[in-house]
Amino acid sequence: MKSPTIAFFGIGSVTVTILHALYQNGIPFTILCKDKTRMESLKTPIRFLGPNKKTTVLNLANHLQMIDLVTLPFDFIFLGCKNQSLENYITLTNHVLKPDGKWIFIQNGLPEGHFLSLKDKIMGGVVGWNTQVLSDGTYFQSNVGSLILGQTNGKKPDPRWHQFLEPWIPVVTTEHLLGFRWHKLAINAIINGLAASKQSSLGELFLNLKSRNEAIAILSEIKTLMKKLNVKEEVVPGSFPIQKLGDGENALPKWIRHLVLIILGLKYFKIRTSMVQDLDHKRKTEINFINGEVIQIAKSLGVSVPYNEKVVSEVLTLENNF
Repeated sequence: MKSPTIAFFGIGSVTVTILHALYQNGIPFTILCKDKTRMESLKTPIRFLGPNKKTTVLNLANHLQMIDLVTLPFDFIFLGCKNQSLENYITLTNHVLKPDGKWIFIQNGLPEGHFLSLKDKIMGGVVGWNTQVLSDGTYFQSNVGSLILGQTNGKKPDPRWHQFLEPWIPVVTTEHLLGFRWHKLAINAIINGLAASKQSSLGELFLNLKSRNEAIAILSEIKTLMKKLNVKEEVVPGSFPIQKLGDGENALPKWIRHLVLIILGLKYFKIRTSMVQDLDHKRKTEINFINGEVIQIAKSLGVSVPYNEKVVSEVLTLENNF
């Protein structure tokens, strides 16, 4: 069977990690550029440091193409942008996606829910790793993490994604994308949202008793929403069930929950997650699509989520002070 054609529109930490796996496996891919300046910048090789501590130099010059010069459309297009730019990225790539092709959303939050009219043309990708850009420009993937791929129509994606990305990225294909999405939303609400509100690394966050209590309260609010929506949690490999960390049914003893967060803080002590880095560089965050998404859903259900509201208020205040 002929391999599908794969493209990327928007290059950042997550997309670089995915194209690194394709690059290593010799799978063809195209990077779409909307302006020549960006195209020229990507001709400079990218250094990628994986969790195996080995550095790979990615020469992407032969993978670049101006989007307005594309002659053959693609089966899959990874959209590497923030949630707030998704609609624009869809518009810009609509003419280069095959009629039966799919956009792959790798954003945080619940992005597929904002494009229900396009559900047959969307795949969701839940990312289980952290990649950040070091001071010398190297992309550093700090942990081995899976890519969970699911279709919004409930069908399993093409199983060939395993051979395209593994062993560099373990792949999970699922019929239960929403369960993984909610799990990752909850995790991001603390490691991104709460950490951003305090502008702290994960070590600073989870080695602080008050912050751990706030994290558990945030997870408890999300756990309540999931129960009301009848969403069954699907745990991202290597992560920990929200159902056991949040208060209420199935919760572990509180001292164990604190211990789990302490271990997480020690393991990733220096990591400043993406939203924290956005504030470090005085960029707008995706807070409205993480904790803000929780707030909007809670309002529709008549549920109070004061801890998530506090996080959003504090992050927006920091943004407004830029």
